[in-house]
Amino acid sequence: MVRIVRLSPGFAVAPQLSADDFPQVAAEGFKSIIGNRPDGEQPGQLSAAEAETLAKANGMQFRYLPLVMPIVLEASTSDATKTFIEELPGPVLAYCRSGTRSAMAWAGMASRDQPIADVVAALRAGGYEAAGLEEALQDRNS
Repeated sequence: MVRIVRLSPGFAVAPQLSADDFPQVAAEGFKSIIGNRPDGEQPGQLSAAEAETLAKANGMQFRYLPLVMPIVLEASTSDATKTFIEELPGPVLAYCRSGTRSAMAWAGMASRDQPIADVVAALRAGGYEAAGLEEALQDRNS
């Protein structure tokens, strides 16, 4: 079973999904998946094309937004994440290797409309290290 961390009512993150995880994700009510892990990052991981096929086979939509550090906090990443979340039926699950890049992309997007302290608290509650993130978000949103 994959560990799913809900960061908001309509958005959650997870580490790399395996083929066996897609039925669980669908059973937990997710309608869409965003793949944030670049293809070929590690041998044996599902490609975005494979993940899209599995998502569709389980009644979910799929979008691919590969992320590498430090791009996760850039405005273009926040914009793309927001667009996908607005376009896709929710709730939405995003994944990468550990879930951290997906969580940071959400934080960059969410901090535009929510108090940064609340965004950072949601990350910490989900078990994600947020040291220095509050300052980075404040600098970016200034």
